[in-house]
Amino acid sequence: MKVLVVEDNPQKLSEIKGVLNGIGFEINIKECDSIFKFNTEITKEKFDLVVADLVLPIFGKDEEEPQDVTSKIIELIRDYESKNYKTPVIAITQFSDSAESNFSNLNKYDINVITYEQGSDEWKSAFFRKIELCIPKTTYDFIIVCALEKEAAAYIEAGYAKPKTSIKHGLSCQDMMIEGHKGLIIVPPRMGLVNTSIVSARAIDLFEPKIICMSGICAGIEGNANIYDIVIPSQCDQHDAGKWTSKGFVPESYSIPLIHDTEIAINRIVKEDGFVDAVAQGVHLSESEMVDGSSTLDVKIYTATTSSGSSVIADEKMLDYITSQHRKKTAFEMESYALYEAARRSPLKPNYFSAKSVVDNGNTNKGDEYHRVAALISAKAVYGLIKELI
Repeated sequence: MKVLVVEDNPQKLSEIKGVLNGIGFEINIKECDSIFKFNTEITKEKFDLVVADLVLPIFGKDEEEPQDVTSKIIELIRDYESKNYKTPVIAITQFSDSAESNFSNLNKYDINVITYEQGSDEWKSAFFRKIELCIPKTTYDFIIVCALEKEAAAYIEAGYAKPKTSIKHGLSCQDMMIEGHKGLIIVPPRMGLVNTSIVSARAIDLFEPKIICMSGICAGIEGNANIYDIVIPSQCDQHDAGKWTSKGFVPESYSIPLIHDTEIAINRIVKEDGFVDAVAQGVHLSESEMVDGSSTLDVKIYTATTSSGSSVIADEKMLDYITSQHRKKTAFEMESYALYEAARRSPLKPNYFSAKSVVDNGNTNKGDEYHRVAALISAKAVYGLIKELI
């Protein structure tokens, strides 16, 4: 956010900069102390906010007496030819007479006035609130939602992100770049459909990404998916939607497909020479992370029918129920359906996909020995897909 501060009083200038720097947002401050310099700066570049005194010297010379420059400020910045014609302006003045006598004119040109009092903090709270309204919307090219912290940590292990978390609009975020494209990794407060739905919808509205996606771990259906397979839902169902009756649970199936062009593009990308090898490259297995004692990491990446539900599955009967819903169902987990639905319903229509790696078969033999590797190769696959799709 670029801010121009027009102020000739060093003490007042210091206090204004203190409030700006404490806003918790990256702000680039440019200073000037006269109307002449003000005109030069607003002619030269576009600012996100202008903070100006109403009583200033014309040229800024030490012997020059400051004067009421309200009409000059309005004339210069609200000229139709000005680069800053629509830039928000906040006037901070300790000369209330200047503000009162020009109130009608200032109001007409949408210039807010705050009365400054040296030694008082009351003006600062009003200034702070007005600055927040002027902060420009920050957009990102892509958003990656990870249901678990360890899934987000995989991007750090892969060298794609730094271990620095920030809070943006109440969301826990890590910044990430993919070949010049700016993105965020977001971890919801809890795993599951509800939190993923809320976080995905908010992220789309707030950051307007071109792509929103998920990485992480999932369960595979025995016979259809193997440990470390990376499954991208071509169609994602919600397997626990329905109605409980006196005769038991009656399912009501909801399904969301990938965008057709996205599915075609993903199938092309994952079949390209070197894509799977790049995902597996550099991933070292400990003994407990080996499948059937093999030190070789066997990675397969493909699209298939999957489903999501609100609960962790570790029961053979529930597994049979999920499998019976669709004969080609390959994997299941707790979040992808919510992300697909949030993206599909959004008026912004971002591209979307999920790519999660299999760590178990949803039966009673669940453990976490494969989680690190699965999260890592899933992150690497998502990174590669975004790089191509963006």
